[in-house]
Amino acid sequence: MFGTAIVTAFLLSGCMAVEENPLNVNTARGVPENVSAVEAIPEDFGDDPLNLGKNGSTLCTAQPPIGYQEFTVLIHNELLSTFTVDDVRLESAEDLSLLKAEISTANRDGHHKTQDGEEGAGHGTHSAEAAPAESESEEPVKAGPVEPVPATGYGITTHEYVNLVVSVSIAEGTESGTAQGITVDYSTDGQEFTNTHPLVLTMDRESCS
Repeated sequence: MFGTAIVTAFLLSGCMAVEENPLNVNTARGVPENVSAVEAIPEDFGDDPLNLGKNGSTLCTAQPPIGYQEFTVLIHNELLSTFTVDDVRLESAEDLSLLKAEISTANRDGHHKTQDGEEGAGHGTHSAEAAPAESESEEPVKAGPVEPVPATGYGITTHEYVNLVVSVSIAEGTESGTAQGITVDYSTDGQEFTNTHPLVLTMDRESCS
């Protein structure tokens, strides 16, 4: 029970009288109320903790023969919490489909990290490149970029740089498509965020005008 406990002294006398403790001897000190109800205040990360709404760009490209194009966005987690990617999708897409979204580790310049720890080719903040054709050569090759992993479920740790790579294709039966950005749902400690990176995309089958 909270509040101040009062100890009473029972003094025996001829008439068995009971008196309160006049000198407050052995009385418990005051205890603040509702101590057990104090809860930690969630950290205020703002509306866009991964700064996805900044540094947008506009890209136009022809769809490669392989059937899709890869677009890369560099993300840096500057905060002292890990943010888990929950979903990735194209924003306001028209005749464009997101085939897959993956994450690979990078450095501050957007370079992929390689299997042996060296830095591979740089992407910059944004890039568009065709997926490489499968090699039939059995000759050993140098260590390449660390294999990307699915974006959904990936935890971007404190101060980590990652490349978010999305594979985009034009819908069948159409000659071109557009999207107004890449939207990412992510969360940390029960807090959820949805932000759109303003990477405006235009893809044509033949050429980009």
